[in-house]
Amino acid sequence: MLKAGGGSGAEPGSTRLPLRVADRFFLAAHAGEARLSPRIGSDLLALGCAGGLLAELIVEQEIAVTPDVRPSGNGRCPDFLSWTVLREIRREAGHELRTWLARLAGTAVEKVRCRLVLVDVLREVPVSGGLRGGSAAAWRVADTQCGNATAALEELFTAADSASGSGIITVPERLAEITSALLVRETGVLRHLALSKQAQRQGEFRLSSWESLLPGALRSLVAEIATACGVSGTPSRR
Repeated sequence: MLKAGGGSGAEPGSTRLPLRVADRFFLAAHAGEARLSPRIGSDLLALGCAGGLLAELIVEQEIAVTPDVRPSGNGRCPDFLSWTVLREIRREAGHELRTWLARLAGTAVEKVRCRLVLVDVLREVPVSGGLRGGSAAAWRVADTQCGNATAALEELFTAADSASGSGIITVPERLAEITSALLVRETGVLRHLALSKQAQRQGEFRLSSWESLLPGALRSLVAEIATACGVSGTPSRR
């Protein structure tokens, strides 16, 4: 995987695509080495993955929020999952963000996990189903450098801030890593990560600052996810 911002890429020369917004969120939202397990509830996990998939299309300028979600690009998505989401939006343009979040949440976790398996960031691990059943399945991180989401966020929060200032952030890779970090914050994943105290302090400050510098569509998406987390009755932040 090409080097992605926040330390979430593979070695130079790799042919993998960079981790995308939903990929980064998925990895941050899971813990474990031999077998992954979610750090948050299934509803929040699904909401974060769905938000990540929409954020990817916003960053690629394939959809606009006006405030309804509408296609706006040429359909040149870098992977099949993004294309399938865009195709669905093209077929039923005009729904609000909250509608698309709810629709995509039903299958978003499984689809993002499958994408990570296809690019060999995750690998399936057969496990026993016990006396009542046959084989089951679990997943583990295959690429420990690429899959270390905690280290990526630690670096993002403590490295020199290239997104400071008053201008809107426009670099796609920077938008991807900041948006995924905001999804981590809003869904409550952030408080479950073993970040250093320095990273925690700087992260809270930087995320608040960066949020105001996002393009309007991404700010709307983050706000909608924050609202959805509140409606679910699960506090999203610390």
